[in-house]
Amino acid sequence: MRRSRRGRTYIIIGTVLAVLAFATAAGVASLPYFFSSAAIGTKVVVAKNAISARTQIQASDLTMAVITPVPKLAFYDVKAVEGKGARVDIPADAPITANLIAESPDVLSSSDVTYLPIPQGFVAVQVPTSELVGVGGYVQVGDRIAVLATINTSVFGATPGVSVVRTVFKNLYVIRVGPASATNAAAQLTSSLTVLMTACDSEYMYWLLNNAILKYTLESYKDYGTAPTQPDSNCPTLASAGGVGPKDVDKKWSFTSSTIK
Repeated sequence: MRRSRRGRTYIIIGTVLAVLAFATAAGVASLPYFFSSAAIGTKVVVAKNAISARTQIQASDLTMAVITPVPKLAFYDVKAVEGKGARVDIPADAPITANLIAESPDVLSSSDVTYLPIPQGFVAVQVPTSELVGVGGYVQVGDRIAVLATINTSVFGATPGVSVVRTVFKNLYVIRVGPASATNAAAQLTSSLTVLMTACDSEYMYWLLNNAILKYTLESYKDYGTAPTQPDSNCPTLASAGGVGPKDVDKKWSFTSSTIK
């Protein structure tokens, strides 16, 4: 009887030890899973949401996140970035680095690059500007402008001719201000703007430059469209441009139409 009781005791103790050993082993094996979600590294300032070019960066636009490896010129405090200006469009979750921001939204310059940022299928078009034509010199790199054309309908053969104003282009992306040798500083008066257009639209632009009076309006950054990155399906290649004349221009914008839209 005593031997039977001792055997049962040994069995119970052995079973308990085996359970404890299994639980311990399982716990040790699970440790990597418990700590894998805890990122190891240095926290830097990143964009909490997409930030548009030439806008003032708010604290609500920023957060801290671990980035490995830490990018050069990174920031380690949200306050160091808050209130600065975005030089370019910054996507959500992207680390904020010194080359992406300016000390003030009003002091933004273009980067020194060996070529202009022209997407495939687009061309850079230089248009004349001045204080009265170009919104007092406030148009800067990264802005979007609309173009208004004033033209006398006699150009299209209308008799008698009348002066008509039409908004002919919207959301033109400004990639340079002034000539290449000039420093693109804030609020500078210059004689030209360089904008992105399709090859087809560039022909219309040059026709209007030769036959109409053009002025620009500066769009609100809240109305900015996405900067082009892919060819336009309406004019995918440079060969798509086939020339324009008065009939094409009138058909596109209805300058001679009796109904003002």
